[in-house]
Amino acid sequence: MTSFVLVHGAFRGGWAWSRVRPLLAAAGHDVHAPSLIGAGEHVGRIAEVTGLDVWVDQVTALIELEDLADVVLVGHSQGGLVTTAVAARVPDRIAALVHLDAAVPAPGERAVDMMPGAGTLPPREATVPSRPVSTESGEYDAATVAWLNARLTASPMAPALDRVPVVPSGIPETFVFCARTPDGYPSGATRARVEALGVEPVVIEAGHDAPLSAPAEVARILLAHSTTSPTKDSSHDR
Repeated sequence: MTSFVLVHGAFRGGWAWSRVRPLLAAAGHDVHAPSLIGAGEHVGRIAEVTGLDVWVDQVTALIELEDLADVVLVGHSQGGLVTTAVAARVPDRIAALVHLDAAVPAPGERAVDMMPGAGTLPPREATVPSRPVSTESGEYDAATVAWLNARLTASPMAPALDRVPVVPSGIPETFVFCARTPDGYPSGATRARVEALGVEPVVIEAGHDAPLSAPAEVARILLAHSTTSPTKDSSHDR
């Protein structure tokens, strides 16, 4: 049995993994998909998010209190900031790190450094309002659009202003990108950087919200990292 810890992206909560979780659990694995403080059921606590460490402390505490080992740690989109920092915090508990269309700054960079023309930095207490989705992109059907938009929340800016640590070299990293992610997303900057380093990523035919729009494909990739799986997707050190 493998312990999967799934960390959602901006504007979402642990609910964003609701279509992936049962597929991993049905394969006999232990699955944790917390809502980060300020998101999901914790939306009323957004003022507590004064920096990236608030989320890193939260996920690290989950791993330690549940006494999880050989964790497959998965960060989607903005969640990549959190999972990268958690891996650096408790490397002895992490078996693999999967970056799913994630924002993964270069060692020592901040998420804001990945955005073109960042200019003057916003105040640390600022929040970014959610952007409703629609059926126009072709990624979601009408029912998913309504379900998703009812759950989206603002996201705090503070974590994007903090530098992200280096992942210890002993932890294998897999970079997975979605072929239909629009231009301008931070995952595009991640992909350009890792490909320039000679890393060959896994690319799936999906939009950016793959945990909701392509859950079977996401689960297939994650299950390839389980300790009971006969095969593994190739992983790459950053």
